[in-house]
Amino acid sequence: MKPTVTYEEVIKTSENKRIGFVDVRSPSEFQKSTIPGAVNIPVLDDDARKKVGELYTNGQIDEAKQFGVSYTSQHLPEMFASYQKLLTNYDELAIFCSRGGMRSGTIFSLLKALGLPVSRIRGGYKAYRQYIVHHLDEQLAKAKFITLYGFSGSGKTEILQDLSAQGAKILDIEGCANHRGSLLGSVGLSEPHSQKMFESLLFEAGRSWQNGEVVFVEGESRRIGKVVMPSSLADAIQQGKKIFINASLDYRVAQICREYVDKAELAELIDALDNLKKVINESRVSQLQAQLRAGETEAVIETLLTAYYDPRYSYRKKNYDYSFTNLNAPDTAKAILKWQMETSGE
Repeated sequence: MKPTVTYEEVIKTSENKRIGFVDVRSPSEFQKSTIPGAVNIPVLDDDARKKVGELYTNGQIDEAKQFGVSYTSQHLPEMFASYQKLLTNYDELAIFCSRGGMRSGTIFSLLKALGLPVSRIRGGYKAYRQYIVHHLDEQLAKAKFITLYGFSGSGKTEILQDLSAQGAKILDIEGCANHRGSLLGSVGLSEPHSQKMFESLLFEAGRSWQNGEVVFVEGESRRIGKVVMPSSLADAIQQGKKIFINASLDYRVAQICREYVDKAELAELIDALDNLKKVINESRVSQLQAQLRAGETEAVIETLLTAYYDPRYSYRKKNYDYSFTNLNAPDTAKAILKWQMETSGE
């Protein structure tokens, strides 16, 4: 690649070469949002970045530069080793900071002088974000969505994964948000993604789609945890075919236990029930928390499904193109694909 490239040029080059992204911003900036797949090798850590910012704010420009140079020089050996290690997996590396300024420029010049195959993204993360904002709707518009609806625990996410394993294209909206969309949707998961990261992951998911290609997705509300689905995506989903997934209450209870309880500490689940005080009597929530402490997990899950989730998500009010009863996710996915092929000419 050229010494300085646009994100679009990197994407084009990645069709023939293995390109790795390196985010040289501070860890806290990286944590909020980044280019999907990027590795964080910060030029300045959070404390050092704060110190440099304070010096700049006070008008001590030379002191800020001196501090930055001193800090970076102390960490150059480990940084260089990190870049060398990355290059065992990639042909070239694309480096970026916030706006394509001093941080990426400094480390790029050094690595280039040392002979490493690196490029610098013009405009940094800000330019990347502008590209995503301008092209996300266009990317999402390629798909013809088939949406899976069903009550909580009916196995929609598992079916979606099996559809992917059997060769179908999917869009995992909950995965992009890192949230399951309910009041307890973050139980057992790490911090939900920011809106910027959510949009980046949506764009990344659609990069391989062809115009008019069928993409399976799970039915979601517009708001999923901290993020909001783009209007273009919500509209496209509404215009597509709709499938309802039936499952017995026993199946759903077991599925919820696998998705929530098995992936979380009991204390996290108990604390998360506090969120339900917005919609359920506080004394009832306390009773459910006591039942969890007593080991009555399945009884609590069944109560939450029948008394809270099912009435709240009354999916049966929609008009569906077909309905499947889920007894086993791989078999249900296979049946859905067979149905889709049989009806594709309609």
